[in-house]
Amino acid sequence: MAFPTPLAWKNLTHDLRRLVVAIAGVAFAVILIFMELGFLNALLESTVQVLRRLNGEIVIVSSAQYALMAGERFDLRRIYQAREVPGVASAAPVYIETTAGVLRIQGERGYPVRVLAIREEDQPLSIPSLATLREELNAPGTALGDIASRPEYRLAETDQPRELNGQQLRLVGHFRLGVDFSTDGNLLMTANNFARYFPHRSANGKPLSAVDLGVVKLQADADPTEVLQRLRDALPGDVEPLLREELIDREKTFWATNAPLGYIFMVGAVMGFVVGIVICYQIIHADISDHLREFATLKAMGYQTPFFLRLVLKQSLYLSLLGFLPGVAISYAAYLLLTYITGLTMKLTLPLALSVLGVTVVMCVVSGMLAVNKLLRADPAELF
Repeated sequence: MAFPTPLAWKNLTHDLRRLVVAIAGVAFAVILIFMELGFLNALLESTVQVLRRLNGEIVIVSSAQYALMAGERFDLRRIYQAREVPGVASAAPVYIETTAGVLRIQGERGYPVRVLAIREEDQPLSIPSLATLREELNAPGTALGDIASRPEYRLAETDQPRELNGQQLRLVGHFRLGVDFSTDGNLLMTANNFARYFPHRSANGKPLSAVDLGVVKLQADADPTEVLQRLRDALPGDVEPLLREELIDREKTFWATNAPLGYIFMVGAVMGFVVGIVICYQIIHADISDHLREFATLKAMGYQTPFFLRLVLKQSLYLSLLGFLPGVAISYAAYLLLTYITGLTMKLTLPLALSVLGVTVVMCVVSGMLAVNKLLRADPAELF
């Protein structure tokens, strides 16, 4: 049984040096797209890591809060009021200080740090190390250091003398949260310690009366939508209860639409796509030019336009797949390296990989269809 000659594959692979250059060109465009989308996802995902750690289905925020970094607070009494709503199992405050915290290693310069705090009797955050270090954290002047913070914070070193806002601080352990584009380091402590380091958070002299987030955990049989509506009816207008996923989506939308970095990374991804089209076009156009006489012979033998379109389409698909594989491998390694160096949340997920693969296929196919015009316009009589 005779099999048809894989002409598209042969055209692409007959010259090994040219094949390597072609794959490198497509891989470069793939890496560029992956990196821009990776930074965009890091921008969006890193900003909601705190929200993803909340141990509750509903979150209470100030009605004036447009983003977590805004630092808008509400009265602790709203937490107590939320506990009285039917369907609520518990409600706990979370304190976040993003502007007044300065961490200093003795004898060195200070760095701004985000400080998270919870009350000892509550469990509003899902931090595995809290259960084993609860007794140490209750000691005065202690905290946990985020080992995903920037290297200059050196929070992995627990025995080094430190100061937070001019007061002695001792690290008794670690946790992992990660930084974002507005936060370079994180500390976690109890509410009592938090009040000592930030006594001026509230005008009434009670620093713990000003709450940043209220975490509401529901009873096992409660419907989240119904309890959410009850909370909205029961609580005053100075706070806004939201489902945790709603708050995460709102936070991402803010950074995607209001932060210039979001547009910059998206434009970078589009430019990577355009660059890829140019590179692929040059590769396929050069291959068609080198084999124009052979193609003219096929034309003279009676092969029609659909044959050549399929030929170039197959060649474009092969090129996209061959270029994507090294591109995704290098991008994965770059994601791991940048996560380690910067602390940003950069994950190469399967949906992201499939999306970039689709973009790569479209990129190469569009380039092939643009380059095939030279072949379709060629007249066999003029080439011999």
